Amino acid sequence: MLMGAGVLIGGGLFLKELSFSLGVLLALPVSFLFQYWLERAVERTGHLSPGRAYYTFLARALARMSVSFFLLVLAAVKGPAFLLGVLGGLILPMLAYLAEAVTLFVPALKKSRL
Repeated sequence: MLMGAGVLIGGGLFLKELSFSLGVLLALPVSFLFQYWLERAVERTGHLSPGRAYYTFLARALARMSVSFFLLVLAAVKGPAFLLGVLGGLILPMLAYLAEAVTLFVPALKKSRL
């Protein structure tokens, strides 16, 4: 996730979009907090019933979406580049998951075609 943040921030600086890079920097700690919160939820729901675990994850997902929406609305006031930077910072964990899935899936796909 840090490498993705470096790519986004460096890309923004390379393109001379300082507000984009600042948006990524603003959203990065929030993304780390969301990731930590999700990991803690997974650790703690091992002893819960499936129904209770579902509602726990649902409540946390709604809270994460609410905070993300609030940040995006605030970022929209600063302009489109800043808004896209905040959005990029918020979706970094998802991009990291996607990159990991691709690195696992592509070699398996190549092996299955042989």
